[in-house]
Amino acid sequence: MRALHLLLAVMLLAAAASHSAAKDEAKPEPRKTSKADQRKLDKERKDKLKAREQRAKTNAKANGALGKKLETLMEGWKDKGFSGALLVAKDGQPLIKKGYGMADRDAKRPNAPETLYDIGSVTKLFTAAGVLRLEQDGKLRLSDTLGRFFSFAPADKRDITVEQLLSHTGGLSRMYEDQHIDSFSREKTVKGLLSIPLAAKPGERFEYSNTNYYLAGAIIEVVSGESYENYMQRQILEPAGMNDSAFCSSERLDDKRSAMRYEDNQNRGSVTDWPFTWGQRGCGYLVSTVEDMWKFSEAVDFGDFLDAQAKENWFKVRQDDYALGWLCKEVEGLRMQYHGGAAPGARAYLARFPDKDAMYVFFFNVSEQGKAPEFQLAADIEALIRAAE
Repeated sequence: MRALHLLLAVMLLAAAASHSAAKDEAKPEPRKTSKADQRKLDKERKDKLKAREQRAKTNAKANGALGKKLETLMEGWKDKGFSGALLVAKDGQPLIKKGYGMADRDAKRPNAPETLYDIGSVTKLFTAAGVLRLEQDGKLRLSDTLGRFFSFAPADKRDITVEQLLSHTGGLSRMYEDQHIDSFSREKTVKGLLSIPLAAKPGERFEYSNTNYYLAGAIIEVVSGESYENYMQRQILEPAGMNDSAFCSSERLDDKRSAMRYEDNQNRGSVTDWPFTWGQRGCGYLVSTVEDMWKFSEAVDFGDFLDAQAKENWFKVRQDDYALGWLCKEVEGLRMQYHGGAAPGARAYLARFPDKDAMYVFFFNVSEQGKAPEFQLAADIEALIRAAE
């Protein structure tokens, strides 16, 4: 009898320990930077900026030549009908920053570096940053599953992790179009998306799908207690210095600076007027300028909206060159970090080359169905950057 009581006591203690561990697992601790570590980080940042300043002086002639080649390249693209804006920077200095074509044909308003554009799926890397900030602040873990955030998640999707969402490896389908989620609430959207059959076993393969980032946007709201757009504005956009950027329909946006979107010569209107419904949250419809996107790229290197561990996770490749919101690959020894975006009448592309301290961003406000000229423009710019000193 005593042995039975002893066994029962051991089982109860084990259950209590397990329960305690589960509670601890549910409450991750925020990462804090000590004063000593912060001083070290500040010194490293200062040293990097000083080295960049010296590099800019050393490369001044070569960078000037690269700028002229970019001007020549874009004159050719302008002759082919390119309409949008471009910024290319190297060693911390813009080499070209221009608008081409018309932002508004009816008003005869030209595109300019300060023109506002729909950046499409480039928004995903911002959403990933928002989730990583929650992880940094101890609000969630990348290993947390959908079941933690959505009690109604079906059995086949309950164990999909946050990390799998951000890396498109959760097996979620791209067949979200049939859900008509533009008019849905957050809960109805999430339930609809989770009702779609899996395209693959979670963790089995890379399967690019906006569904992943709709759910990531919903998780940001559930965990932060704020709207997705308010959280992103406060934690990511503002700390990065992106003062002209916001999500579509935001009062922050100046409609007089917005580019109209032309698809097959039809005016699809300005993205600043679009309602920001659950048909957009998380996966797209951030509105920005080439100048703000350059500021963002600078903040990736020198800002502190994410700590070093979060940034390392951000760029760590999981499958098929995809990290968390970024595509990362090495071509002929040159590292690239990039993402593109597309919507009716809009194309976007952001790319960074950390080994060259170079980046570019461009936006189109004209498109044709079935055509993707942005990839050729990206290749043309990359060839010039690759050849530069």
